[in-house]
Amino acid sequence: MSAVGGRQISPLDRLARWSFRHWRGVLGSTACLLVVCAVVGFGAGGRWSNGGYVAEDTAAWRAERAARPFAASTPDLVLYARPGRSVDSPDVAKQGRQVTELAARSPGVAVALSYWSTGLGELRTADRRGALLRIDLEGDDSAAAGTARGLVPSLRAAAPELRLSVSGPAWVNVTATEQAQRDLWRSELFNLPLVLAVLVLAFGSLGATLVPMVIGATVAAGALAVLSVVTWWMPVTVFGANLGGALGFGLAVDYALFTLSRYREERARGSDAEEAIGRAMSTTGRAVLCCALTMAWCMAALLVFPLGLIRSLAVASLIVVAFCALGTLFLLPALVALLGPRIDGLSASRRARRNLSASSGSLFWRRLAVFVTRRPLLWGATGSVLLLALAAPVTGLRPTLMDETVLPLGAEARTVAQAVRDDFPYPPDRQLTVVLPRTNPVAQASRLDAYARKVSRLSGTVRVSTAAGDYTGGERVGTRRTDATTGAGTLVVVFTKGPAQSQETAGLVDALRGTAAPGPAQVAGTAAHLTDTGRAVAAASGWWAALTLGGAFVLLLLFTRSVLVALKAVLLGALSIGAALGLMVMLFQQWQLLGPPVGGGEGALEITMPLLAAALAFGLCVDYEVFLVSRMAEEWRRTRENTASIVFGIEHTGRLFTAAALTVAVSMGALMVSQVSLLVVLGATMAAIVVLDATVVRGVLVPAVMQLAGRANWWSPAFRRRTTAARSPAETRPEEAFAGEFENVARKG
Repeated sequence: MSAVGGRQISPLDRLARWSFRHWRGVLGSTACLLVVCAVVGFGAGGRWSNGGYVAEDTAAWRAERAARPFAASTPDLVLYARPGRSVDSPDVAKQGRQVTELAARSPGVAVALSYWSTGLGELRTADRRGALLRIDLEGDDSAAAGTARGLVPSLRAAAPELRLSVSGPAWVNVTATEQAQRDLWRSELFNLPLVLAVLVLAFGSLGATLVPMVIGATVAAGALAVLSVVTWWMPVTVFGANLGGALGFGLAVDYALFTLSRYREERARGSDAEEAIGRAMSTTGRAVLCCALTMAWCMAALLVFPLGLIRSLAVASLIVVAFCALGTLFLLPALVALLGPRIDGLSASRRARRNLSASSGSLFWRRLAVFVTRRPLLWGATGSVLLLALAAPVTGLRPTLMDETVLPLGAEARTVAQAVRDDFPYPPDRQLTVVLPRTNPVAQASRLDAYARKVSRLSGTVRVSTAAGDYTGGERVGTRRTDATTGAGTLVVVFTKGPAQSQETAGLVDALRGTAAPGPAQVAGTAAHLTDTGRAVAAASGWWAALTLGGAFVLLLLFTRSVLVALKAVLLGALSIGAALGLMVMLFQQWQLLGPPVGGGEGALEITMPLLAAALAFGLCVDYEVFLVSRMAEEWRRTRENTASIVFGIEHTGRLFTAAALTVAVSMGALMVSQVSLLVVLGATMAAIVVLDATVVRGVLVPAVMQLAGRANWWSPAFRRRTTAARSPAETRPEEAFAGEFENVARKG
């Protein structure tokens, strides 16, 4: 740490001054890097992937692999042929066999079966005017989607008279990827003008507004370009691009908003531009760094979940947060130097300039803080009850896996899936496959028959099909089948009564696994994947909570040097997680704002969205806590008055929190213009929780809790006080003074 004019300056101060002085080089280098990233990124634009919605290496995942040799795994593509006449007519049957053979020979296809190649009655409609072609693809979800993208057009071209329409998980992924890419540009066009309006109101100056807007746009563009490059080394979901654009723009604008406001405050106190930007970075810039580290930790903790989609979104978020921090630390001083006096020019109005000056407080927020601190117990209890009430619905959370219902109502994959359910008595998505790899269907025929009869009596079962025949209600009703067996075992195919992801079918999975079989048995199917993925997520949730809350506590303790402030921030963040999840359940599961699920009944939420919403909610709420507490701490160091410090912090950050919350709410809320329901759910939830946090949590709960804690807010561990006291005043950093300057606070309190 060096000194300027007798004042100790921090590394962030020196970095800001360097960027301010070398603004041409900084801005020029940034522009060059963006061009390079854009050129490379456009080359990788087609490599966005989708998938990763189920946990790997579970019992259901292993069962799917075991079912592949029997051509009985969950099909990746389901093609519905509706030629307009009987599917048994010679010309239609000929085309059906040809297109099935073409699919089977195509690269990336593991198995292709159709009504014409097997004669199975469940693959034909009752009126004999429709038939199904089931295709299993090789590789993971991303590879399967890539194969499907090229395979489907070639099959349609080869058999135009069959009038093939397509559904299945792979085609859902293809459609969702293409839709999300279109939605990315739509959401940004919605986002930019609204954020611009918010910032103009916040700064009262178009010149100052340009700084966070430029940083936000640069961060979003740079992060998306880097994400495109990362797709060459690992699968990155296309939803990462949507999240990266929204989160990157919102966070970058927020960080720049707080830092630039502090710069203008220092300028109003008489500092020149270089000194003001240095002071702003040494205070608010340090808070930005802490916020970025905390948000990065929250997103990195998501890596404990065994879901490819969540891990992909976590990596995308880490890249975005890194760009946000770098953009604020390097670009903001350079842009301030570029604009010079013009940063306060182009005023929206004189009244706006006067009322929204960063150096002045907000009368409204001051009155609110005074009002709350006079009766802290009442308002603290009221705020806590409100958040707990919002969190209550989370106890009814019912997770599901992604399916075609995330797509727009008119999407082909969605309409075809519903048509298959309506036209076929035993649609593929209502099928559970029990693999018996060591059961010989001939030598153990009697045991297999007894097992099939027992399974057909289970609740939720419509029909059971084995190598011995078909069964319903404990009775054999069909003739012998030979296609469901190989020399290495056999299958038992169970057709379910309810939808694949219903609670009734989930209960059937457990019942099947608990039913004694002729040999080792594995259950495959969508319902089995949901059961196992839910359990894998539940098992990892404890680790995620411990890592997120514990890591945030350590980071906040290092930043504030106050045990109570760090603990309070973590607890309020946990309340915000509960409120976010409760809002999500209430709006989209209970109230079903996006419409009822297929087949009606109880609503549900795709399993990855609550996890992502929880991490984002906690990270954003802790971010705002850091900015607020840093201002309170400065006033505490000056006055040693707890109540005055609380009121000062709320008064001088309330307007900024309002603008910051609106910025993030607009950026994340822009996801609601998407046609993919996953993004709509995430965007609406995050917009609501950010506004709630900036009002109820920051305006009511934080001042109430800190007022109740009194001077104990500023107590720090004894070893920190001794370390700080051992130094001379010139050697003590401001943040250490926060903890060590007041050695006797706890005793005096």
